[in-house]
Amino acid sequence: MSFRGHIDCFGFSSLRRRYFTLFKAREHFLKNSKDNKLYNSPMSVSCGIVGLPNSGKSTLFNALLKKQIAQVAEYPYTTIEPNVGVVEVPDERLDKLAEVISGNPSTHSVNTQGRTEWNRSTTSLRTDKPKVVPAAIKFIDIAGLIKGAHQGEGLGNQFLAHIREVDAILHVVRAFDPSASSGQVIPHVMHDINPVRDIEVVNLELELGGIKKPTIYVLNVSESDLTRDFGVPFTYIKVCAKLEFELADLSDAEQKQYQKALGVEKLGLEQVIGKSYQLLNLITFFTIAGGKMVQAWPVKAGTEMIEVAGIVHSDMERGFIAAEVCDWQKLTEVGSWLAARASGLIKTCGRDEKVVDGLVVEFKFSV
Repeated sequence: MSFRGHIDCFGFSSLRRRYFTLFKAREHFLKNSKDNKLYNSPMSVSCGIVGLPNSGKSTLFNALLKKQIAQVAEYPYTTIEPNVGVVEVPDERLDKLAEVISGNPSTHSVNTQGRTEWNRSTTSLRTDKPKVVPAAIKFIDIAGLIKGAHQGEGLGNQFLAHIREVDAILHVVRAFDPSASSGQVIPHVMHDINPVRDIEVVNLELELGGIKKPTIYVLNVSESDLTRDFGVPFTYIKVCAKLEFELADLSDAEQKQYQKALGVEKLGLEQVIGKSYQLLNLITFFTIAGGKMVQAWPVKAGTEMIEVAGIVHSDMERGFIAAEVCDWQKLTEVGSWLAARASGLIKTCGRDEKVVDGLVVEFKFSV
C-alpha cells in the first residue's frame, strides 16, 4: 500500500488527531528533558541514529529511552522532526561511592593575593546519602536516509546538520522479516533484506554529505534471530528493537528472566553504551561536591588533569593548583576521604598528569 493509501485508510481527521497527540506528548517530553540538567550536560555523550526508512530507528530510539517518544508506523517517513532523548549511563560504582562517601561543605581561606582559595578535600562520614548524578547519553533520531539524500532527496537530508554535531553514529540496519508479529507487513524501501547493501547506501550519503563519525552498526533482527550469526563483513551488535520496547514495561527481574530464556546476555542499551565508550575511548572519573553529591563524568582516556578540571568547571581550570585523587574501590574499602588520606591512598597530581578510569578527583584551585 502506498503512503497515500495509508492516509486514506486512517482518514485525514483521524490522522491529524494522532499527529497532534503525539506532537503534544513529544513537546512535553522535550520540555521536561531540557529542564533536566542531563539534557545539555557536559557529562553527556551524543549519538545520532541513522538508517534507511523502515529500518526500526524510531522503535530502537523508544526502546533505548524505555518510553514512547518517537512515532512508529509501518510506512516510511513517519519521523518528520528529529526526536531527542537522554538516558542515564548505569554505573554501580556511583551507588557504592554514595554509600560510603560523605563530606562537609568545602572549606576556604584567603590567599596572600586576597583571593578566595577553595579546598574540597575535607570529607568525613555523614548519615544522609549523597545525591547521585550519572553520566548520560543523548540520542538523536532523524528521518530515514535514502539514495540522493545529500542532494536533497527524502526527508533525512534536512536533519543531517544534527548528525554533524554528535560524537558517534548509531547506524540501524534492518535484518528482520517484512512480516511484523502484529500481522502487518513492513515494506523495505529497497524491496528486499540486504544489510551490506543498506549500509553502503547510507554510508555513501553520509560521506557525500561531509559526515564521518565513529559508527556503531546495530542489526535490528527478529526475536527468533537474536542468537543467529548473520555472517556479514562488519562488526555489529544485534538488537530486536520491537522486543526491547515491549520489555521496558517489565521489572528488572522479569527482564533478566526473559533475557535468559532467549539466550541474550545484554539488552540493547547496555550494548550501545559499552560500544560507544569503547569506540570513543571514554573512561569515567568521579567527583564529590561537599559530600552531598557524587557525580560521574565521561572523558577521553589520557586527558590531562587541567582539562579534566575544565570539564567540571571553568574556574577550576583557570585557577588550577592541584588535583587530589583516589581509586574509587580503595576509597569504598576504607569508608571515607579522611580514612583514605590517613592510609596514604590519596595522590596529588599536577596539571599534566593524566586521568584514569575509576578515579575520584578533588580539585584545589584559586580564583
